[in-house]
Amino acid sequence: MSIRRTYLVGFILTGVLLLTSVYLQFGQGIMPCPLCLLQRFVFCLLFILFSVGLFAYSKRWHRLLINSLTALISLLGMFLAGRQAWLQHFPSANGSECGVSLQYMLQVLPMSKVIQKIFQGSAECSRRGFEFLSLNLAEWSFLWFTVFLLLGLCLLFEEFTSNNHRSHS
Repeated sequence: MSIRRTYLVGFILTGVLLLTSVYLQFGQGIMPCPLCLLQRFVFCLLFILFSVGLFAYSKRWHRLLINSLTALISLLGMFLAGRQAWLQHFPSANGSECGVSLQYMLQVLPMSKVIQKIFQGSAECSRRGFEFLSLNLAEWSFLWFTVFLLLGLCLLFEEFTSNNHRSHS
């Protein structure tokens, strides 16, 4: 598959995932917790990267930057989704009370406290909620972030091997 088509597939997949999250929130009434919102933001970053890749794929350094950022941002998403899945499987006593919204925390708390509160978890983050094929949303997010990580790494690997092959020919 060509590099541009690969970016197109990533663009479509992240777009579908974002539209699904919006549908679940506004169509089904499933309100996202702070960790869910951060994962949605990471999907938005990937969506932007793939859309830039559709138009800026002709230069090698553009591809290297996009593919590296795709891998790094996917790792961040895996971390966030993994933390939420952990909280859902092993809820702590700290996460038993309902938390305030992410927007409110950003307005009244310093960033270090916001980060601490988010990763500490709350009742919203530790609820399994909506499931599809026996996996909840955090577990699905983790799987999709893993797919995007592998996609970014494969594109990077292909970039380096094709460059080395050309230089040896």
